Amino acid sequence: MEEITPNLHIAKVSIKNAETIIPRIKGDFQIVRAECWEEVAFAAILALRSFERGTNHARTLGGELLLRLAGTLQIKDAIAERGIRNGENYLVVFGDRGKAEALLQELGFEELPLTGCERDKLKTFFEKAALVEVL
Repeated sequence: MEEITPNLHIAKVSIKNAETIIPRIKGDFQIVRAECWEEVAFAAILALRSFERGTNHARTLGGELLLRLAGTLQIKDAIAERGIRNGENYLVVFGDRGKAEALLQELGFEELPLTGCERDKLKTFFEKAALVEVL
């Protein structure tokens, strides 16, 4: 599990039963599909900042994360593009490390090594996530 800030943690997890996990997702955590952990971290930081500034478009941090990661203002589209699916996903916890570890154990996820991206790909991901700010 990677600590991005003291109140933001990311883990790559293997999901086998997405349909049973979806109803358990709350505003203080989200599970998303992405190519690399850096794009998830950047989108999560933007989501946190949008709530601090009052410029958020979604009602929850998890929803705002999805919007930022997908680069859209439509939650339906964001869920379709970046929402949880069976296979490799990223668990994003908006809370301290203890909360993140407890949630990982409670949900029974298998933690996987984080996957990074090349710089050129990251630039594209960062631009897409930041685009929500100006839409």
